[in-house]
Amino acid sequence: MNGKYLIIAALVAGFLTSSLFWFTRPSVDVNAIVAEVKSQVNKFGAVASPDIPSPYLQWGGVYVWSQSTTALNTASTTICALQSPAATSTLLLASVKLDVSSTSASTLTLAKATTAFATTTLLAENLSVAANNQATLVSSSTLVSGTRVFGPNNWVVASMSGGAGTFSPTGKCQATWIQN
Repeated sequence: MNGKYLIIAALVAGFLTSSLFWFTRPSVDVNAIVAEVKSQVNKFGAVASPDIPSPYLQWGGVYVWSQSTTALNTASTTICALQSPAATSTLLLASVKLDVSSTSASTLTLAKATTAFATTTLLAENLSVAANNQATLVSSSTLVSGTRVFGPNNWVVASMSGGAGTFSPTGKCQATWIQN
């Protein structure tokens, strides 16, 4: 019988011990937890939309840089110039889209240069554009080897030539590089 009493005594002792922990557990201050979480939220770098204000993204150790402009220069032969990263990089895409070209027929050029006001190395074949017409010029994927490699702070330049009078295009220029 002693064994039976020992088992019952052990069960009662276990129940009393667990009851003691149950009734004396610390209280949780929900308001304090909520306040702590709110104070930490601003330390994270989340964005509230798919629009990312940075000119580059980096994942897996690879930097991808992009630029664009919808404010094309008027009364100039250089309608836009986009600067490459401050490191050697490879051009993935460059394009210029004209919603309205100009008041006279012209030629659209997309080139690479060391300054914002030159068209040294063609990135696409010149495109003839009729007066007040729409046009899109995209850098070719079959460029000569090395043409897509940009030195630090080089430029993609879109320019217009020919025609009479001043150029007054509207549209968009964009370029994307991968940093080497």
